[in-house]
Amino acid sequence: MSENNTDALRSWLIILPIIFILVLAAVFLAFVNVEGLTTEQRLDYGTKAITTTGTIFAGIAVFVNAFYAAKRAEAMDKSAMAANESAKAALKNAEAALKNAVIAEDKQITERFAKAIEQLGSEKIEVRLGAIYTLERIAKDSAKDHWTIMEVLTAFVRENAPKKLEQENTENAKQLVNYWMNNQNTENTQQIPKIRTDIQAALTVIGRRNCDNEQENQRLDLSNIDIRGADLRNSNLQKANFAIANLEGAFLIKADLQEADLYKAKLQEANLSKANLYRADLQEANLQGADLQEANLQEANLGAVLQVLQELFIEANRQEEDFPGANLQAAYLDEANLQGAN
Repeated sequence: MSENNTDALRSWLIILPIIFILVLAAVFLAFVNVEGLTTEQRLDYGTKAITTTGTIFAGIAVFVNAFYAAKRAEAMDKSAMAANESAKAALKNAEAALKNAVIAEDKQITERFAKAIEQLGSEKIEVRLGAIYTLERIAKDSAKDHWTIMEVLTAFVRENAPKKLEQENTENAKQLVNYWMNNQNTENTQQIPKIRTDIQAALTVIGRRNCDNEQENQRLDLSNIDIRGADLRNSNLQKANFAIANLEGAFLIKADLQEADLYKAKLQEANLSKANLYRADLQEANLQGADLQEANLQEANLGAVLQVLQELFIEANRQEEDFPGANLQAAYLDEANLQGAN
């Protein structure tokens, strides 16, 4: 039994005897023979006394009920306030738990990141591969760490596949013609070396990354690297910096190279069919033998590239020989910058 119900019972135990006495007094006035009163007067006084007693009884009952209703309301208010305080405390506990969970998750990601970085330097190829795919997983799990991981992977490629120092070819277009005309024997063609498995894995992860987590000014730095024969088909390489990179024989089918920097890049025999080179910088790039079928070169800056190709064609036609030049079949050249081309 609740405390309010107990207090109400105690109150009624006090009130009921008083009511009983009043009822007895009324009955006494009604039925006891008081001198000077007729029977009719006694009955009238008794009836009035009982009526008055009932009225008093009803008033007392209403008062008691109102009193305890107020106490119940007060108790309910206190319970509601206590529940509200409990809810606030629970909310604070939930916020603290969430904060602790975030801290724990950040700590776990930091530990995974540090371990993966350490494993990238391992001598075992399988350990390096595991590290690369771990970094990819972290980049997916943590948007704030995405770009840092992309910078780590591009740095890994630059450090492990640097372009070897060599004397730059300063021959003019005529000298290049003579070179091609004197080296038509395919037996003398050097085979493109196979790219390292871990380098290819890093490039694959970079090419399929989620670009939604990147800012406008963030650009992949893959400049001055040697990734001959790399498989970059369907890769997202928008705005990537491939300046002076060696991409000879690379598979760039359907690759997205919008606004990419390919200045002086070596793209001999590269497959760029259906590649998107919108506004790409191809100044002084070597496209000898490259496949550009259905490539989008809209507003691309080709500089003197086509001038070299044209002179090669002219020389080949003059000597009535076949020319293994770039395949531009169905290439989209709308608004391309053909500076220096005839």
